[in-house]
Amino acid sequence: MITGRDIVYISSIEWGFLWQAHQEIARRLAGAGNRVLYIENTGIRSPALIKDAKRVASRIGRWVGALRSRGVREVADNVFVCSPLVLPPFGSRPRRYLNRFFLLTIKRTIAQLGMRDPLLWTYLPTDTAVDLIRLTRTNRSSVVYYGVADFSQLTPHTGSLRRSEQELLKLSDVVFANCTELANRFSLANDNVHVFAPGVDLLAFRLNGQPRDPVALRDLAPFQGPVIGYIGGLHRFVDFNLLRTMISSRPHWSWVLVGAPQASTDALHGLPNVHLTGQQPHEKLASYIEAFDVCVVPYLNTPETSTVVPTKINEYLAVGKPVVTTDLPAVREFNERHRVLTTTPPQADSFLAAIESALAATPDQLASERRRQVAALSDWKLQVEKMSSLIEEALAQKK
Repeated sequence: MITGRDIVYISSIEWGFLWQAHQEIARRLAGAGNRVLYIENTGIRSPALIKDAKRVASRIGRWVGALRSRGVREVADNVFVCSPLVLPPFGSRPRRYLNRFFLLTIKRTIAQLGMRDPLLWTYLPTDTAVDLIRLTRTNRSSVVYYGVADFSQLTPHTGSLRRSEQELLKLSDVVFANCTELANRFSLANDNVHVFAPGVDLLAFRLNGQPRDPVALRDLAPFQGPVIGYIGGLHRFVDFNLLRTMISSRPHWSWVLVGAPQASTDALHGLPNVHLTGQQPHEKLASYIEAFDVCVVPYLNTPETSTVVPTKINEYLAVGKPVVTTDLPAVREFNERHRVLTTTPPQADSFLAAIESALAATPDQLASERRRQVAALSDWKLQVEKMSSLIEEALAQKK
């Protein structure tokens, strides 16, 4: 593991958001003896007046709250979180110039923390991220870009984003991608690209004989019949119409959706056999999964999801559960290697048939163990060690 480094970590999500690769890697880097300045999401688009009002207010509140502690809050040993106030990316030249002035507050925070020659790790390919990297790097700094999504599909400024991403790729010493499609694209501008799909914390997703969490037991106690389960954000990638059709078609099944609503769930209202638990602590998710008979990933199959590799897949597999998922391109690629999932088009009849097939299968300890073995290949401990080795090689070349 890389150690003894100061790391400026430009995230695309907030620290308190659903636990994902961003927080997992930052926590492990800090645990290995590095100091991490975790910069919360600076965005890829302008916030909507109503839709994003709560998120903007929360950001302002965190920024004000950190004023008395050098602009950061320490959330774990060696992990400092910064909630900068900046203008949205991809604006006019004067707005970008003004934004650079706001980014100077982050440079001052880096200096106040005593960070020197920081390793600059970004998930964002925006002009804001590029400007921050140029502002804070030194001759001894290295730049890491981890592409976990095709952000050009998630912003109205597609052309601007692609240009800034090309600039970032040329600045980067090492590039990680969550799937082959993104890696192939990145390789056109950088010859040091490596695929790292989302990993899993095996310690958090193996109960190993431990009792289930009491909150999960309480949430699941009222349900009868097969339990079909989902964990993760209820966001725009979820096919809510598909879910409603399936839930309505199988009223004798219990459908448990564990995650924070991030999009309208109106399509599910009034269905007596669905239970929305809301967001649950990451360390308790295994207790829910353990109670599921079949785990599902009912995502839309669209250009936006063509490079999506759902983190929940390895979490389901780590508990040994059968998984039925929409046949997203990156998921098909995963399954071609491992053959442990059932993939199906996002159509109710075929999705339900796949779930019924999984329910009818005789419980098989060997199949469960095979799923756990596949998940173990993506253990975050191994993933971060491999990433660290590649970063060390890049640092050695700089020296």
